[in-house]
Amino acid sequence: MEIKIRHKCKNFESFRAEKVKSLFNPERGDIWERTAEIPVEEDSWQIGMVVGPSGSGKSSIGASIWNGDKIHNLYTGWSADKPIIDDILIGGSLNEVTAALGSVGLGDVPAWLRPFSVLSNGEQFRAGLARLICEPPKRCIVDEFTSVIDRQVAKIGAAAFAKSWRRKKGNQIILLSCHYDIIEWVQPDWVFDAGEGVLKKKSDTDRTFSLMCGRSKEITGSILKSIII
Repeated sequence: MEIKIRHKCKNFESFRAEKVKSLFNPERGDIWERTAEIPVEEDSWQIGMVVGPSGSGKSSIGASIWNGDKIHNLYTGWSADKPIIDDILIGGSLNEVTAALGSVGLGDVPAWLRPFSVLSNGEQFRAGLARLICEPPKRCIVDEFTSVIDRQVAKIGAAAFAKSWRRKKGNQIILLSCHYDIIEWVQPDWVFDAGEGVLKKKSDTDRTFSLMCGRSKEITGSILKSIII
C-alpha cells in the first residue's frame, strides 16, 4: 500500500520568514510531503512497526492506514471510580488480567488497586498495553510506543507485549515509535523507517529480524514478571 502525505500551510512572508529564506534557502516551508510503502494489505503479518525521529511523519502515516480509524488511545475509557484491576477485561478472568499486567512490566500490586488517573505516565502506558492484550481489536495502531517509559523497561515490556500479541492469531497491530532500540525486542514482521524511507521485512528463512537486531536470547517468564507487593 502506497501512502502519500502532503501537509500545506500558508506561505508566510513576514520580515523574519523572508530573512530565513534568504539566509538558508529552504526548498519549501509551507509544504511537507512524504511517501511510504506499507505492506498492510498482506494477511500473513501480525506486528508491523513505523520508526523514525520526531518530525519524520510516523503519526501522519499511522493516520493514513486503515482509513485512519484504527489508532488506539491507551489513555481513554478508564473509570475514575475503579482500580485498574477492575477496569480491564470486566467479567473476564482475573488470572488473565494479572498475567497481562505483569508481562508488560506493571508488577507493582498496589498500583493495581488505584484508578488509572492517579498512576504515573509510565504506569498508565503499561496499564493501557495490558488492557490491549486482554481486549485486542482485530486491527489497531499504537502511537508513541514505549516513549514514556525507561528504556530497559521499554525493551522487556515490548518483547512481552509482542509475545502476548502473537497469541492473538489473525490480529494485526502497527507500533509507531521514535525508538529504534525496541525493534530487536519486538521482532516485528516488517519495519518502515520513516526517516530513511526504507521498508524491511523479516525473512522467511531468517526469523530473527535483521534491522539493527541481534538479540536471540529467549524472553522467559522469570525476566518478564516481577510482582511487587
